[in-house]
Amino acid sequence: MPTTTKKNENGEVIALTGATGFVGGHLLHALTKEGFQVKALTRRPQQDVEGLTWVEGSLDDEASLTALTENCTCLIHLAGLTKAINRDAFFDVNVAGSKTLFKTAQASGVDHVIHVSSLAAREPRLSHYGASKAGTEMLLTARKWDFSWTIIRPPAIYGPGDKEILKLFKATRFGMLPAPGGRTNRFSMIHAADLASALVALCDKSNKQAIVEIDDGKTGGYDIRDVARSLPGAERSKIRVIPVPFVALGAIGALNDLLARGLGRPFMLTLSTARYLCHPDWTVKEPRRFQHAKWSPQFDLKSGLEDTLGWYRKNDLL
Repeated sequence: MPTTTKKNENGEVIALTGATGFVGGHLLHALTKEGFQVKALTRRPQQDVEGLTWVEGSLDDEASLTALTENCTCLIHLAGLTKAINRDAFFDVNVAGSKTLFKTAQASGVDHVIHVSSLAAREPRLSHYGASKAGTEMLLTARKWDFSWTIIRPPAIYGPGDKEILKLFKATRFGMLPAPGGRTNRFSMIHAADLASALVALCDKSNKQAIVEIDDGKTGGYDIRDVARSLPGAERSKIRVIPVPFVALGAIGALNDLLARGLGRPFMLTLSTARYLCHPDWTVKEPRRFQHAKWSPQFDLKSGLEDTLGWYRKNDLL
C-alpha cells in the first residue's frame, strides 16, 4: 500500500537537524516533495534547493539554533554522533547539544518536536551510543515542555547513499556475509525512504508524548541468513554466512579504541559497538510499533536491497 501523506497546504515551516547526512538527504527530498518549507542546520555552505533555507551553525551554537527554530511549527531532530572517541564525546553532542536545541525550540514557540532516536536506546548499558540516545530521550520524557513531542526509534537503516552497510555488502564479493554475534541474532530493518516518509507523516503532530519503534513491517525481523537469501540472484547463490563471535569482534573493537585515542580519530567499530552489534535481539517490539493512517512501508527487504545495491553499482561503489 503506497504512502498517502497529504500535501502540505498551510505553508508550515519545518526545522531540521542532520539534513546533510544519509537519512537527512532522503528526508529533505520527502519534505520538499510534500510542499513543506524547510530550515536545515549545516556546518558548511550547501547548494541552494527550492523550498529549503540553510542555517549555518551547530548544536553547540545557541544563536544558530535560534535562527533555525524561529517561525517554525515543528522540529525534526535527526542530528547526532554515531561514532566518537569516547563516551564523553557522545554525551557532549547527543545529549548536551540536544538539550540546547530543545530549550531553543521552546523559546522560539515550536509546537512539536520529533526526535529520531534508535533501538539502541533500549539497552543503554551495551554501548556509549545507546546510552547517549537514552539520555536524549530522557531530556524529553522527564521534563514538562511547552511543546508536544514524539520519539521514534529506527532499527538498522539502509538505502541509496548509505556507506556503512556498504562495508558489509563488499564482503559478498568474496562469497561471505559476516554475522556479528552469530547466525541466529535477529534485527529489524528499514529503507531510508520509508523512514523519511514516516517522519513526514509525523509532521501532523500525531503520536504525541509517545515513544514508537519503526521497521519495514516484518514482525520478528530478520537474521543474517534472511539477508543472504534476499540478495539479488547472482550474489545469493554464492553467499556463505560466517559467524563472528563477540570475542573476535570485541578484540578488534578494543584495538580500535587504542588507535582512536592515539590518532585522535574515531572508529566505527569499537568495543562498545561490538557489544551492540552482538546483542541477540534488535527487533521492533510490537506494543511500540509505529502506526499511522497515512503511512506504510514501500520496501520489503528484497526490493530494498535491490534498490540499494543498484545505487552502489551505479556509483561504482560495489
